[in-house]
This record gives sequence, C-alpha cells and structure tokens, in this order.
Amino acid sequence: MQKPRNRTIRFPERGALVYRVIRFAAWAVIAAAAAMTALTGCGVTSAPDAPPSARMAYTGPHGALSVVLTPLGAQRVGVQTAAATAAGRGQAVVPYSALLYQPDGTSVVYTVTGPLTYTLATVSVVSMQGSQVYLTGLTPGTVVVTVGGEELLGVQDGVGVET
Repeated sequence: MQKPRNRTIRFPERGALVYRVIRFAAWAVIAAAAAMTALTGCGVTSAPDAPPSARMAYTGPHGALSVVLTPLGAQRVGVQTAAATAAGRGQAVVPYSALLYQPDGTSVVYTVTGPLTYTLATVSVVSMQGSQVYLTGLTPGTVVVTVGGEELLGVQDGVGVET
C-alpha cells in the first residue's frame, strides 16, 4: 500500500482574496441600488383624469369666491367647525384655531356657506383670552372652520394647484 501524497492546497494570496470579496460586495451594492431605484417609481397613483379634491367657485350669500371641497377632499383635510357665540357689544367669540392671517396681516376666518363650501370672512380681533378670540365682523351663530383652515387658505391662494 502506498503512502498518500501530501497535497498542498494553495490559497490565493491574502490580498487577492480580499480584492475579490470587495469587488463582489461592490457589485452587490450596485445591483441592490439599481433594483431599489427601479422599484421606487412603482406604486399606485391617482388617475390623471380624476376630479380635483377642491375647486374655487363664486357661491355664498353675496356670490363671494369660496372653496368647495369634494367629500374625499373634506375627509383628507379633516375639516372641523364650531359656531361663533355672542359676546356682547357687537362681538363674537370663536376658538383661536379658527383665526387665520393673510400675508398682509389681515385677520380672517373661514365660514361655512353651504355643504362642503367655505368662504373667507375678514374680521377684526378685539382681544384674545386663552383659547378664545373676541372679534368683530362676524355674526354670532355663524359656523366657522376650526380645523383645516390653513389647507383651505392654501387652496384659495393656489398652493398645490396645477396650472
């Protein structure tokens, strides 16, 4: 019986092995990045002919320019309202969250003038006490927007509207 020969297993030089591992890792990272970039554009988008969630229209008691939301638009904005209460001396009280300011500093609130229809009303602030604002220019009992007014103002100012 013959004695088995010593077989020498040759490993690549340490530098060559490290080079192969690094090269493989680099290609794996490049492939993963390419796959993620390709998949980023995938997803559900709204149809190009879908009606907008909001539009501007002349409505209300005096034909004022108003924001009219679709039911889906109102749900997305999360509009909440409250009625202004009487405070005496021709003043009305509304929650502070209803008060908005125009870029020129004018105080305004959105009033509900119809189903899903909101009209901007200019008011004058008399005083603020806690979370309540005392103002003139608004009839007590008028329903005002307390949540979502900023989004309505954005629609009215043309923010996010495609031209």
